[in-house]
Amino acid sequence: MSTKNLSPLISAEELQQQIAENQKLIILDSRCDLMNDEYGDTAYATSRIPNALRVDLGIDLCTDITPETGRHPLKPRADLEALMQDLGINDDSHIVIYDDNGGMFAIHLWWVLHWLGHENVQVLEGGLKAWQKVGYELETIAPQVNQTQGNFIAKNSEFGTVTADDILEDIISGKAQLCVVDARGEARYRGEVEPLDPVAGHIPNAINRPFELNLKEDGTFKDPETLKVEWMEFLDNQSGKMIIHQCGSGVSACHNIFAMYYAGLGVAKLYPGSWSEWCKNPTRPMITK
Repeated sequence: MSTKNLSPLISAEELQQQIAENQKLIILDSRCDLMNDEYGDTAYATSRIPNALRVDLGIDLCTDITPETGRHPLKPRADLEALMQDLGINDDSHIVIYDDNGGMFAIHLWWVLHWLGHENVQVLEGGLKAWQKVGYELETIAPQVNQTQGNFIAKNSEFGTVTADDILEDIISGKAQLCVVDARGEARYRGEVEPLDPVAGHIPNAINRPFELNLKEDGTFKDPETLKVEWMEFLDNQSGKMIIHQCGSGVSACHNIFAMYYAGLGVAKLYPGSWSEWCKNPTRPMITK
């Protein structure tokens, strides 16, 4: 399948057709629950879209947490390249990813693959619920284990990252050349509650757009034109600045990157460490309640 004009979203009906016709198709299950580490693996073992392979956020995509890192520090690119090869992914593979949580975890994996330079990637619109809603089957027998090594090679990509030091330098200098967008809920951003990290609050100068605003009430994405209008209004006074997305640990921030990309607003950068990394260092400035 050509990546030219490829939509980042694919419907359940389109995926069913791809399963029947596309020999290069690889389906990845990225279900996760930040409050229950075992949820994704248990759900996958119980039922899954036929032939889907499992990718676990914490085990497969993240390296060990240290006193300096956030909650989901990305593995080095070389390790992630090896993961994709172990999954049987080739340079010409067409990858479709799904979860059951508004696309947050599927989109994080979508971002990882784009960061590694693989463009032929789509997210299942509406996730597993959309698949079930139209009555397509789920596989309940023991999940398959890939036996074929892929030839995937990581490449340069416009999907980039920034560090805490990059953001800190912008704050200290007063240049305000970066626009940091926080994807967490409003209460967490304001510092009223913090269920996951030791400090409540946000990065100075960051502005807040919860990632859920990208979705309609049924959990599917708003159309690209609606998203474009909403994001342009949100970023109205940020002209000329580099857009940086962050959240609690670099996962839901990818949802906002995806929404802007889907809306035709280009590729913004990710601060992978996000608030969970930022707040670990008490010398960094923070806005708290």
